[in-house]
Amino acid sequence: MTPISSANALPPTIPGLDSLLPPGEDLPGPLNEKHQASINFAQSGSQGTSLESLLDNNGNDTQQNSDLSQQVSQLISEIIKAVLPLIQQLLQGQQASGGENGATVSGSTTAPITFENSGNSAENGGAQTAAPALSAAQASAASGSSPALSIGGSDLHLPDSLKPFEADIQGAAQATGVPANVLAAQIWQESRGSLGAATVNGGNGLRDAGLMQVNSNTFADLKSKNPDLLGANASPDNAHDNIMAGALYMKEQLGAFDGSMGAALRAYNSGPNNVNIADLSDISKTGTGDATYVDKVMDFANTIATGKGTLPA
Repeated sequence: MTPISSANALPPTIPGLDSLLPPGEDLPGPLNEKHQASINFAQSGSQGTSLESLLDNNGNDTQQNSDLSQQVSQLISEIIKAVLPLIQQLLQGQQASGGENGATVSGSTTAPITFENSGNSAENGGAQTAAPALSAAQASAASGSSPALSIGGSDLHLPDSLKPFEADIQGAAQATGVPANVLAAQIWQESRGSLGAATVNGGNGLRDAGLMQVNSNTFADLKSKNPDLLGANASPDNAHDNIMAGALYMKEQLGAFDGSMGAALRAYNSGPNNVNIADLSDISKTGTGDATYVDKVMDFANTIATGKGTLPA
């Protein structure tokens, strides 16, 4: 940005300034177009033009000086009002350009949809299974990052069976901070979007229910901790409540595993005590879960976020 000259700069012409003065009055010297005077915009400590010197041009008339002070204050207020919208637009523009650095979304691809129960569901409040030896998707997940993830974005590439739940997915993502495409990917892995899906967990013998396969014990625990998000009448058989509970459990696991998405997914699938950080496909401790769960969910999340690739039936 080019700096303003520190001396001998002519004052700008401000339309309507004269109208603020009483009839017959002229602006004081340096502000009056007719006088062709200059104002020194020097830094503090250098010689410049002060408000007091402008007021002195009117002599000792206290009333006139008071009126002029009020008029100058009014003018400054009007200038600030005019400039504020420009500043707000600049800030909004910066925020918008920052958001464009997120995930790029292309055309949507929808896979054929048939319900398929893919292994064990929630363990200790978790859900299904885990991943094989670290793939590229798992490697990024284990480090806490994830491919093309977006929190509460509006451009999810959902298969038809998940579209009725998009608002609930977005709401849960915004409430918990768990990326919406990860939640959608978990729903696809857990139930293929079947609200009535139910399985018996091989690890704890509990019934895992609904879109995100949450068992009754975990649901009750999450409900007691989050009464603002899971009200008194919340039920795991309700789509909104089931998705919110699954998202809340994922939030807990992300916190427990320092933000590692892969570890959180493994905990969701096999239980938080059955996570091998060094190998997210390892389910040997209890045998609970699907060794490919993390890998599958991360791949599904990428497809749902970008529209590239296909989801399995």
